[in-house]
Amino acid sequence: MALQPRISEQYRYGTTLDRIGNVKSIADDVNDTAISARKLKRISDDPVATIRVLRNRTRITNLDQYRKSLDFGRGYLAKTEDALTSIYDSLIRAKELSIQQSNNIYDEPAQKAVAEEIRQILNHVIILGNTTYGDKYVFGGFQTTQPPVSPDGHYLGDDGFIFVQVDEDSFRPINVNGRSVFDVPGGLEGKRPPLVKILENMYDSLYTWDRDKLHQSMVDMDAAMNSVVTATASLGARRNALEDVSERLDRGEAQLHNDNNNLEGADMVKSAIDLRRAESALNFTLQASSKMLTPSLLEFLK
Repeated sequence: MALQPRISEQYRYGTTLDRIGNVKSIADDVNDTAISARKLKRISDDPVATIRVLRNRTRITNLDQYRKSLDFGRGYLAKTEDALTSIYDSLIRAKELSIQQSNNIYDEPAQKAVAEEIRQILNHVIILGNTTYGDKYVFGGFQTTQPPVSPDGHYLGDDGFIFVQVDEDSFRPINVNGRSVFDVPGGLEGKRPPLVKILENMYDSLYTWDRDKLHQSMVDMDAAMNSVVTATASLGARRNALEDVSERLDRGEAQLHNDNNNLEGADMVKSAIDLRRAESALNFTLQASSKMLTPSLLEFLK
């Protein structure tokens, strides 16, 4: 007669408790998924999806930095545009005063009073030429730490363009060439004086009443005003370019968040079904185990 292997009660207890522990672990994991609404809690859950999620998060962090650069660029452009608009308005006022005085119907005190207003406009233009955004002079090119327009009206900046990074391998300029506004633009050397010199000539012609010099100053002023208009128009194009980039970054970030939600987010309907199944399995295991784990003291000691 073959001998039947004898299973001790301690072994039965250990095996049953292990089974209960495994079922409870599965139930806890399903419950955590349902509560957190995330199916990726560990790398081992889905290594490929986890890598994609981490890459998307890195990209989102980079987009936040690019958005800060965009905000800086917008502010820089807005400050520059405000200054150019004020300069243009000042030049219009100077031109209006010159036209009025060119008719020679005003007496000398009136002409000198107008000349003093031209002098005030000149000083105001110099101040606007040294406009700053934060601690940077906006019209100096790369020379952003020192005033680009000297007290006597000479342009001290350079022709450098400042770029901000708005995406991977994508940069946008945010400044204008200050030389084209305050100095003589390329191609016009010797054809007209710098902006501040034009205002000085206008002041001198009114103060000493030199009609020919006044008329020439008015012609030069028209050319200078065209340079200001051209610079302002270039700012508008650059501002629009930044807005286009901003919208593209917003769309890209939304897609990244949506991708991460699809990768990380749990299907709540499936989670509810899995949770109910796990609870049923745990209850069944506990009930079955309770029937198996009711030995007498003598059976346990065998």
